[in-house]
Amino acid sequence: MSRKKAIVIGAGVGGLSTANLLAKAGYEVLVLEKNAQLGGRMGELKKDGFMFDTGPSWYLMPEVFDQYFSLFGKKTQDYFKLERLSPAYKVFYDYAKTITIKGKLSHDAKTFDAVEPGAGARLEEYVARAEKIYYLSLKYFLYNPFSSLSAFFSPQVLRHTPQILRLFSQSMHGFVKKSFKNLQLQQILEYPTVFLGASPYNAPALYQLMSYLDFKQGVFYPQKGMYQVVLALQAIGKELGVTYKTRTAVDKIVVKDGQACGVKVAGKTIQADIVISNADLKFTETRLLDRSQQSYNAAYWQKRTAGPSALLLYLGVKGKVPQLDHHNLFFVKNWRKNFEEIYASKTWPEPASIYVCKPSAHDKTVAPEGCENLFVLVPLPAGVSKNSEETAEYAERYLEQLEKMAGIPDLRDRIIVKEMRDPAYFGEAFNAWAFTALGMSHTLRQSAFLRPKVHSKKVSGLYYVGAGTQPGIGVPMCLISSQLVYKKIVGDHSAGPLQADAL
Repeated sequence: MSRKKAIVIGAGVGGLSTANLLAKAGYEVLVLEKNAQLGGRMGELKKDGFMFDTGPSWYLMPEVFDQYFSLFGKKTQDYFKLERLSPAYKVFYDYAKTITIKGKLSHDAKTFDAVEPGAGARLEEYVARAEKIYYLSLKYFLYNPFSSLSAFFSPQVLRHTPQILRLFSQSMHGFVKKSFKNLQLQQILEYPTVFLGASPYNAPALYQLMSYLDFKQGVFYPQKGMYQVVLALQAIGKELGVTYKTRTAVDKIVVKDGQACGVKVAGKTIQADIVISNADLKFTETRLLDRSQQSYNAAYWQKRTAGPSALLLYLGVKGKVPQLDHHNLFFVKNWRKNFEEIYASKTWPEPASIYVCKPSAHDKTVAPEGCENLFVLVPLPAGVSKNSEETAEYAERYLEQLEKMAGIPDLRDRIIVKEMRDPAYFGEAFNAWAFTALGMSHTLRQSAFLRPKVHSKKVSGLYYVGAGTQPGIGVPMCLISSQLVYKKIVGDHSAGPLQADAL
């Protein structure tokens, strides 16, 4: 008897991890990737002895990685070595002194107290609540597709639903300011919403759970870079017989009698029993399907909020940069204005809140001896692109801002490698909706079970995986998303959710 065939469109983390699960279940799996490299946004760039992660740089929620790898009888340490970072990150301000977060609650509580008397005890209470919400979400919500109303009425979910729903009723900023009056501390607790493609003024307070990761569980780094995760997923796939084809763009999803039955590539049809798209969800729905087949048509997207785009700079710097740690956050005093520029007025912010990663702080393999590897990310509004000359001018101004805030007056003079990716890049490389660097924003109305489902409502045998669907943005979320898809396809719930006694 021949095996069922599955085609996965796109080799991001969601696509790679879904391919592995289906191959393990007995499917013949073909992954089609339009770019030359696997990994999607989680790519790798090598130049003149420097090795840059091109996308995700924070390794959080290690138990999600461990749980996924365990499904194949593997451990993450079989593929890469993790290091817990301490300090977790450093925060620079244009209006106040630098704060270093150790990722050790007892130490960080004292740091908060020094800024705002009494804030240390409140931080401990805040993180304790965040920890409870984190594990409730992990056990009962993140791995639950909520594909039917009955999913809400299980005793486990009902017991905790009111607590979760209360956190959906208020914004992150509104929740944080009740306990912390100092702007520096508010920014530290609110910044994770940026990496969820949202603003603390419109993201739900549910995301306080991220503070548990920062202050207690820890921030990690895989030696040789985040791309090691992609290589590990590919290695598992190869063992299971997954086939990968790069530089292969899909032009159409073939549908017959309401059933997905393959894809068209360069005018030729490749047949399959099921199709899973890890491509941008808007692109998939509005470009790869006919209008009558679209679950989320053009009108749907007009009412939704895309996560921000970004300007990315990959810098090879001669000499050391001791002012920076592995992770560095640069915050401006006019915090609200920064978000209004990105989400309301759609203007490139000046000054901007900026993120800088220096992996060479803990990894000698990513830069030549005596040099530093810097990855700079400036969040920008979705849907707005500028010409190359304007983009270069903005990049210079952002680097000048970094020099001043970090106290590195000669940084630009020491740059020996410089690669830049602007908002248009995300559209060209990933067919990204509104040039988003992340996916659909995690606003109050676009979080958790309110995000698009992992399956088509109009076409049988068509599924979605990745940051555009449930449960959302981030590498751990994409690993979970693959399991939601797997459950929907195979009907086997052994891939998750995590059970309470497993933690």
